[in-house]
Amino acid sequence: MSQAIYWIARSDDDAQEVINKIKGTGIASDTLRVITKPDEIASVTQRMSEEARNAANGAVGGTVVGVLFGAAVLGTMGFNGIPGLFEAALLLACAAFGGAMFGAIIGSTGIFAAKRILIAVDIKNATERDRLIRQMNGLGVRDARYSVEQAA
Repeated sequence: MSQAIYWIARSDDDAQEVINKIKGTGIASDTLRVITKPDEIASVTQRMSEEARNAANGAVGGTVVGVLFGAAVLGTMGFNGIPGLFEAALLLACAAFGGAMFGAIIGSTGIFAAKRILIAVDIKNATERDRLIRQMNGLGVRDARYSVEQAA
């Protein structure tokens, strides 16, 4: 029976550093796996799909841009050009909504997706898992995750 313990690196340099630290703990190289394909990483690490996460990030960014654009339009119109407070709030809300929709569409394409590299180590039992996590924490590598169920 074996389990898997893994870390997520955000760059090639971070991944190399984690791999070197893992090898320094005495773990055999044949138990080490590195996955660089985002679709494989998303299915292992998170329940939300990559597209949904990118769309949500894009919507947040689009909302900010939309509100700033609406504020710029209001500033250009001037105080005399704005009929009332309700109309100003409506203009900002519509700009934010439009920005959110545009950001979600652009974000779902993955154009702004962050690079992630999954580093996995196959271990034999919970004792070895706990020892490796403790050693890696001592070396400054945090955010270790592991499979709860054991694979046959």
